[in-house]
Amino acid sequence: MTPLLDVTDLSKGQVLEEVSFTVERGEIVCVVGPPGSGKTALMECLAGAAEPDAGGVEMLGRTVGPGDPLPPGVAVSLGDESLPDRMKVAEVLSLFSRLYGTRGLPPRLLDLLDLEPLLPRRFKALTDGQRRRVMIALALAGNPELVLLDGPTTGLKPGSRQRIEQALGELRDGYGGVCVTLDDLAQAERLADRVVLLRRGRVLAEGSPSRLIRLLGSVFVLRVPSHMKVGRPREVRVLPYASSTYLYGSRPALEAAIQELAPLSGDRIWSIRPPTLRDAYLTLAAVPEPAALERGR
Repeated sequence: MTPLLDVTDLSKGQVLEEVSFTVERGEIVCVVGPPGSGKTALMECLAGAAEPDAGGVEMLGRTVGPGDPLPPGVAVSLGDESLPDRMKVAEVLSLFSRLYGTRGLPPRLLDLLDLEPLLPRRFKALTDGQRRRVMIALALAGNPELVLLDGPTTGLKPGSRQRIEQALGELRDGYGGVCVTLDDLAQAERLADRVVLLRRGRVLAEGSPSRLIRLLGSVFVLRVPSHMKVGRPREVRVLPYASSTYLYGSRPALEAAIQELAPLSGDRIWSIRPPTLRDAYLTLAAVPEPAALERGR
């Protein structure tokens, strides 16, 4: 079956280097990495807002070159989009529906995005989360097969984040395929069928969240404050970051490390946990980028 999106060796200056991945029908692919990893540049190249230096892009089986319009059935929502301040939400939804020749959003998506209370309001009166939900709704007004979203939940409060996450699940089932960029690895672990981990414009790894976590092997994780001197516990991998130090190893090895650390920590209660997608990223990245990834917790 032909992928809905096929990106091959896409490169742009120092920002993207030979990025390749696909989006199949019926799946959410999350492109994840810290700010500066190339996510927005990638999405701008896919949307036609920026021209790549090299590489190829196919959408819905059609090759899309620099300057070509997106094929019918592809919808895009970039993070910096806006509308005239005085336009009402109902007006703009009606306008986009007429342009696409559709009946607008299905009631289910109107409910998930909580748009009903916003319909009589002007765009300038909306919060950031409300504006983001409206822009996503406009992208979906044409009933697309492939949806491209750049950072749809970045900087939003939990309520808006949750509604957008629920809507993304609906898109996977009802529209075809979704490619979304995210900063938050925990969010990607919840949402994604497949994850593309980006670091400094290159693909670090790609696969389902569970597969990427399995790359760590049968390990557990112990997190300690960065100011503590951990040393070199036996059979434990130590990764120091700005605010925390992460220890990876078997449960017995980490329990032994706790015994060594106990005299330094007073009565602190230590917690050993299974690894997450964030741990996979930190381990695969090798070179720390702590500040951005700590914000994703």
